[in-house]
Amino acid sequence: MHKTLAMHLLAAVFLAGATTHGAELRGHGGPVRAISVAPDGKTVATGSFDTKAIIWSLETGEARDVLLFHEGEVSAVAALPNGRFASAGADGRIAIWQTGRGEPALILQGHTGPVADLELSPDGSMLASASWDTTVRLWPLAGGKARVLEGHGANVNALAFLADATLVSAGYDATVIFWPSQAGAAPVRAIMPTPLNTLVRAPGDRLFVGGADGRVRLLDRRGKVQLEVQALRKPVIALAATPDPNYLAVAGIGDGILLLDAMSLSTIRTLDTSGVAVWSLAFAAGGKTLLAGGADHLVREWNIATGERLGAATAGRADPMARYAGNPDA
Repeated sequence: MHKTLAMHLLAAVFLAGATTHGAELRGHGGPVRAISVAPDGKTVATGSFDTKAIIWSLETGEARDVLLFHEGEVSAVAALPNGRFASAGADGRIAIWQTGRGEPALILQGHTGPVADLELSPDGSMLASASWDTTVRLWPLAGGKARVLEGHGANVNALAFLADATLVSAGYDATVIFWPSQAGAAPVRAIMPTPLNTLVRAPGDRLFVGGADGRVRLLDRRGKVQLEVQALRKPVIALAATPDPNYLAVAGIGDGILLLDAMSLSTIRTLDTSGVAVWSLAFAAGGKTLLAGGADHLVREWNIATGERLGAATAGRADPMARYAGNPDA
């Protein structure tokens, strides 16, 4: 069978099985590693260890597109301008998708290891990628050669842009690097006490990093720790911040989801995940709800004001990918 036809037939089968139960997004066949909500708040992309990315309608909970391209898990997705999405993963390739098309509109290649994170620049012109080949790359979405940023000594796991287009990267080498947008400006490096799995920018350029030691740290623009808290007993895997400066969500392996006050890092409440490891987080509805991608293959939604889970509960299961987050008990 022709490869393109086979992919379209497979996508049709997956779409038939990709449904929602209440506010749960069901359709993936593996842990949900990445979530990205489109700027209009109506569409969300998810990526999974099942090698698929899925585009969902948040208004109906239905899967619009199942994107079949990657050879291996999809560990990063990003919403792009003009209704496009990007996906990347274990094969080191980045695919740019236009909604409604079954094949990538553009394929970006250059990484020699898995891509762990994608981040869109503030002006929407550049896509940054973090890879386990120890590099960060900046891709012009209008076309052109990628800029390669070298400085990490181990897997690069996470990225965030500051308001002035400074790119921040973090990884297993316990290093945070601030890459200035100005040509010729020297990067700023900061060493943390632990390997880093994730980071997120909150309003006001407040930068939070999550480590293998279960701690969340607030950094200034020089990488100096301003505030920290022991959020989880096990490694922090995912962070998300609301568009206002109020909330920070923290998740890991089996500790539930912790909702923190983003200014003080004090605990507001814990969202019960029934023992399911959470691999990805994203706020939706203007920060009123939280989406969480789990090891049980589902994306669940919580009401932030009440802590209520929207949708049916499901019993937890062991997470076979836990060892990749530095969890000594896996």
